[in-house]
Amino acid sequence: MLPCRLATCVAALLALCFARGAVSLDLQRLYGHHTKRSEYCHPYEPFKCPVDGNCISIQYLCDGAPDCIDGYDEDSKLCTAAKRPPVEETASFLQSLLASHGPNYLEKLFGNKARDALEPLGGVEKVAIALSESQTIEDFGAALHLMRSDLEHLRSVFMAVENGDLGMLKSLGIKDSELGDVKFFLEKLVNTGFLD
Repeated sequence: MLPCRLATCVAALLALCFARGAVSLDLQRLYGHHTKRSEYCHPYEPFKCPVDGNCISIQYLCDGAPDCIDGYDEDSKLCTAAKRPPVEETASFLQSLLASHGPNYLEKLFGNKARDALEPLGGVEKVAIALSESQTIEDFGAALHLMRSDLEHLRSVFMAVENGDLGMLKSLGIKDSELGDVKFFLEKLVNTGFLD
C-alpha cells in the first residue's frame, strides 16, 4: 500500500466502510449532542422537551433557536417566566400577605376581583402563574380578565414603585415592615419588562 496523507486515508477508509455497510453514523448524536432522549435528563441537560422527550441544556432555552421539536424551548411564556421569580415564590408571597392581612387584602392591588383570597381571579396559584408568564401588564390583565380601571390602578402602583414613591404603597395600607418586601417583589416584575 502506498503512503497517503491522514485525511485522504480516513476519507478512503470511511468510503470503504460505508460501501460495505460496516459503519453507520448517527449524525444527530454527532452534531446534535445537546438533544438526547431519555426518561430522566442528565444534570448537565436538565430541561426535558414535553413533546419529544429530548433533554437540552439550560443554555439552549430562549436562545432564539428551537431545540424542542415543537419549539417549546422558545415559547414566549416560558422565556418570560425564566426571567421572573419562580411561581412558587410568588404564590408564597401572595399567600403570606393574605394570611397576615385577611382574604381581601390584595384587592388594594388587583381590584374588586381580588376579594376572597383571589378566588374570583382563579386563586393564588393562577395569579402567580399569570404574573410569571405574562410579558406585560396588559397580558396579565387579559389573562385574568381584569377591568380596565383595575388594570390602570395596578399600573399606577407599579409606576409609583418604579419612581421610588413608597407613599402610594403606604396609602394602600401596606405596613412599613412590609414595604421593603412588596417593593422588592414589584421591582422584580418591573425590571423584566412588565410595564412595557
